[in-house]
Amino acid sequence: MRYTKNDIRNIPLTEFMAALGEKPVKAFGDMKLYYAPQRDDPEPMLVVDTNTNRWYDHATDQSGDIIDLAALKMNPNLYTDPRDFILKYMNEYEQSKELSAMARRPQEPIVISLDIRKVKLTDFMKALGQEHPVAADGNLRIYNAPYDDKLGPTMVINIETNLWRDTKSGAYGGIYDLAYELTGSCNMSELNRYIASEMSALDKTKDKEQKIEPPKLEPEPDKPKRRMRL
Repeated sequence: MRYTKNDIRNIPLTEFMAALGEKPVKAFGDMKLYYAPQRDDPEPMLVVDTNTNRWYDHATDQSGDIIDLAALKMNPNLYTDPRDFILKYMNEYEQSKELSAMARRPQEPIVISLDIRKVKLTDFMKALGQEHPVAADGNLRIYNAPYDDKLGPTMVINIETNLWRDTKSGAYGGIYDLAYELTGSCNMSELNRYIASEMSALDKTKDKEQKIEPPKLEPEPDKPKRRMRL
């Protein structure tokens, strides 16, 4: 699972505390008592109400929701929006849980014959459903960002370096970085499988198009030759 800003209000505070590395010390019905994250209190002072999904800090007499807590705990030199802070920790936490679950689950080895590092990003974009770029400028090809819900033409591919950059978010990289933006997974096996499956679907479409041949025209019957009259 990958959280977006639309999910933030529904994230349980207990999950956010777990993502911050904090476990409840005690529980009293709907109340869970924590050590305040990023603070060295001798006693647990932060109470989370799982019923209302709000918190109260006995040390500072402050209270609020998940965004208020993130605003207090984030480093303002690294984050300007507490929602970005929440998404970073929650998505990393979810990824770690997925990786742990995968490690416990036996998997059959997957053989991928495709050399993914040599896949052209423009071909990968075709596989994702964007047959042509929105615009072109020299070596640059501009696409709608496939991982952005608003689908703005902010993704730029350099066809010489085979790298991309998003002019809105600042994200950039190669094909694996793009696959991460689309899947939210940091697992190389999952990324390889995802890219290979998308490219395989594109290859199958090409094969079908090549197999469809134009109908053959039947040859016209030979016209009877005129005989010369003597």
